[in-house]
Amino acid sequence: MGACVSGVLRKKIESSGGLPPSVLQNQAFWMTLETVLANWMNRSLGGENEPRLQSREVCRGTALSEDLFGAYLYGFKSDTHDFILGVSIDNLIAARIAAEKLQQSAESLMEAPQLFLQLMVEPHASEIATDVATAFDALNAEGEGPDLVAFDSLEVEGSCLLVYYICDIEGQAVRLGVALRLDKVIAYASANKDGVSSAGGASDTAADINAPRVQNSNVRLDVIIDRVPMSIADCARLEPGSVISLPGTDRAKLTISAKTVDGPVDIAIGELGVWKHQRAVRLKTEIEPSFLQEVTAA
Repeated sequence: MGACVSGVLRKKIESSGGLPPSVLQNQAFWMTLETVLANWMNRSLGGENEPRLQSREVCRGTALSEDLFGAYLYGFKSDTHDFILGVSIDNLIAARIAAEKLQQSAESLMEAPQLFLQLMVEPHASEIATDVATAFDALNAEGEGPDLVAFDSLEVEGSCLLVYYICDIEGQAVRLGVALRLDKVIAYASANKDGVSSAGGASDTAADINAPRVQNSNVRLDVIIDRVPMSIADCARLEPGSVISLPGTDRAKLTISAKTVDGPVDIAIGELGVWKHQRAVRLKTEIEPSFLQEVTAA
């Protein structure tokens, strides 16, 4: 019996890549990471890309240089917050980034010298590191991301989390990977447990929210990308094919509005991303307390 249980546990550990359940099951962490990388892909490669998780595993920090794979590897170091340690970019992404800069076809740059593409992609790899550090509150005291260092020079204590995403672009599968400090990921997951409010203690409002009459009610949510003032005359002239500019659009700052009996009410700020291959919005703020009070009092 003991050998059988041991085998089951071993299979579970292997299937999860050695990740602790607190990280493996933490949707807030995985959605944040996927959103950051999806937004980077959209900026750097163009289009509306939807990366999907390919693999995730734990490795020893001393073996990072051997275990993180990819055509182009970049290392990162921070004096205060070592959250992201490395970025892996494949040759297809590198060629597309270079092609965009040089106004050439990606196919013509697939066989470009490796050092040339390494240098062309370097600023974009740094963007990934800064975006990840920003999303996980790991910027330094000056609000800056980690410093770019030679990947082979990294000396990492403890364990690392290696995560790879793939994305289909024009019939080609491209791959992007990141290496994160596992202890920092665990700390984030512990502080951001799914479904746990940051407010201390249970309030009367929280108790009312769980009342059956509230739980069984529905409310419609609208996600607003921008609000544009327009004269009635300009609005009357709109027709199919008209273009409305959205100068204030920010994918990382979308307004979430709820429709109530008194009209629409803005209740939170969210960020557009991808979750389980579908468009999704991750909340960046707590739900407006006045809305919760109005719902429970209705």
